[in-house]
Amino acid sequence: MTDDNLKLKVAAISRIRTVTDGEGVTTLVVSMGCPLRCAYCLNPITWDGTYNNFVKEYTLDDLYNELKIDDLYFLATGGGIMFGGGEPLLNYKFIKAFIEKYKDTGWKFNMETSLNVPIEYLKEVVDLIDFFVVDTKDMNKERYELYTKGDYERFLNNLKFLLDKAGSDKIKARVPIIPKLHTDKEYEENSKMLKGMGIENIEVFRYIMPELRKKVSKEAFENREVFLSSIE
Repeated sequence: MTDDNLKLKVAAISRIRTVTDGEGVTTLVVSMGCPLRCAYCLNPITWDGTYNNFVKEYTLDDLYNELKIDDLYFLATGGGIMFGGGEPLLNYKFIKAFIEKYKDTGWKFNMETSLNVPIEYLKEVVDLIDFFVVDTKDMNKERYELYTKGDYERFLNNLKFLLDKAGSDKIKARVPIIPKLHTDKEYEENSKMLKGMGIENIEVFRYIMPELRKKVSKEAFENREVFLSSIE
C-alpha cells in the first residue's frame, strides 16, 4: 500500500525540457539534499540552507497534479519526469511511492544521480527507473574525493551495481572537464575507464569557472576556495 503521507521538498520544477534528460519532453523535479560538496556545485541551494524559505513540500498527489499539465507532451514524445537535485536518491522512499502510484500514466521516470548514497537506496528504485544519467565527477579516487569531499568507493560500487542491474542501455554517464582539476586530458582517462566498464553513452561537457557563476552562499564559496587552494 502506498504511503500517501510521504512528502518531497522541492527547490524547483523545470518544464518542457528536451535532449538533456533522455527521450522526449521531460519535466525536471529538483529535490533538496545532497551528500556531496562539489567545488563548483550547480545547485548549492539544495544543501546550503539559503533557499529553505522558498522550498515547497509536495505530497504524492500534489506533485502529480503539478506535473500532469505536461501529460500531453510526455505521451506524444515518449518523455516524462526527471528526478534530480541535489541528490534524488536521498528521497528514494518518495520517488518509489510516486512511481508505483502513477506507473500507469505512461510517463517515463528518469533520474540524474551522483550515486553517492548507501546502496540500499539505489536497490529500492533501480527497477522502477527507465533511464539514469550518472554525474561521474571523476573516475580517479584522489581527484574525485578532492573535488566532491565524497566517498569514491561508494560511488564506484554503486555504478557497478547499476550497470549490472539496469544494463548499459539505460545509463548515460556525464563526464565533466573540471577547471583547475583537469589540467591536461584527464577527462579522456575518465571516458576510457567508463567505456571499459561497458558504458558507451557518455556525455563530455565543460564546467563553468567559479567567477562566472552567480553569487553563492558563504559555505559554497568556502568549499570552492579550499578546493582551489589545495591544487595550486
